[in-house]
Amino acid sequence: MYRKQEILEKLTGIQSSRKSYYSELIYLVEEMKKKNNQLAVINQLTQIQINATWPETSIAIATQLQLILPFEHFALSLQQGSALSTYLSRWNGEEWQCQSWQHTASTDLAQAAQRLHDSISEVLPQHLATSVPLQNLRKQTFGFLTILHHEGQQLSKEESELFQLTASHVGVCVENILLFHDLSEKVKIEAQLVQSAKMAAIGEIAAGIAHELNSPLTAILGNSQLLLREMGTSEAAPLMNDIYRCGVRCKKIIQNLLTFSRQEEYQFEEVFLDDVVEDALGLIGYQLTVSGLSIQFEQAPAKLSFYGSRHQIEQIVINLLLNARDALAGQQDGRITIRTFLHKDENRSYAGLSVHDNGMGILPEHLPQIFQPFFSTKDRSKGTGLGLSVSLGIAAAHGGKLWAQSESNQYSLFTLLLPLSFDEEVDHGEETDPDSR
Repeated sequence: MYRKQEILEKLTGIQSSRKSYYSELIYLVEEMKKKNNQLAVINQLTQIQINATWPETSIAIATQLQLILPFEHFALSLQQGSALSTYLSRWNGEEWQCQSWQHTASTDLAQAAQRLHDSISEVLPQHLATSVPLQNLRKQTFGFLTILHHEGQQLSKEESELFQLTASHVGVCVENILLFHDLSEKVKIEAQLVQSAKMAAIGEIAAGIAHELNSPLTAILGNSQLLLREMGTSEAAPLMNDIYRCGVRCKKIIQNLLTFSRQEEYQFEEVFLDDVVEDALGLIGYQLTVSGLSIQFEQAPAKLSFYGSRHQIEQIVINLLLNARDALAGQQDGRITIRTFLHKDENRSYAGLSVHDNGMGILPEHLPQIFQPFFSTKDRSKGTGLGLSVSLGIAAAHGGKLWAQSESNQYSLFTLLLPLSFDEEVDHGEETDPDSR
């Protein structure tokens, strides 16, 4: 009986139909899983942070693309003016590492892609490159996505279509990042213009103050010197000497204020970092001490000099000191420690300056934003949010670096590095860790 049933199923094809049905069903389920995975990856690619750097963006795209396409390395290329900037992300077995370079861009799409492949082949000669263009809404090409694989490996037709589809979605995200960078640059320029206008106003006020105070100060200094000669060693001589020294200090403050706010073209010259700090303390040191703060200046063992604008770097120091004062407002035992030190890295040596305070610190969520123009945690009446942004721009213009470290309710530490003007000075002092407190 069972044998007859088996023969009938074979003759009618019922069993084979079941196998075919289940095979097709399994295939469709796997295809759906694959499509869902591809959609999830594309969704992640459209959520790249708009304020990410280009190396970070390249690595983020490579990390996601590797989940749906077979390749070894990845490159993001962007046309900026007449140059094509390439950010090559390479997998070293543990993490992605990015390197970048530039070469001349071409208006012809095919020629631009070929130049890109030639430049990549110089870095990875044993790899084949497959590129798809990044285009804006007007169908203008502004870059390329490139995947690299070993010779003999090629993308299938389906994988090529998926790569092109992915590029169309990534292009929108990359274009948004480009717009964000352009806007950020414009905001920085606007901040510098506002700061320039502010400094011009201070310069006019300072000139008026100097005109009004120089004449009486000249009389005070001259008469006090004459009286000191006549007094000799009398009991009133020390009091008159105090009057003279205070008059000299007032005159120096006025001169520093005029120099600080001068709006002429800044001249670069060799400057000693310790002298800049001394000038800044001469200008606002008294203001800090009357606020109940303890100021400590620890100088490097050797004189460190940099090539730049004395007054612009003085502006950075004053900004950092005033920020430290505000962070210590209303706090008992407020201390500001200023250090100059020698710093070395792989490429060169720097004259370093750090300003440390034991104030309220900076919240972790605010720390990445403090150098952005117009960002401020102070009341509107106490700050415009421009000081650190302008200071960062000045440091960059000098080939230097400026960054912050902080723990909320514990401390803030700002570090400025400026390239040493002479390499031979490197051997004249010991390196100091700016993080040591």
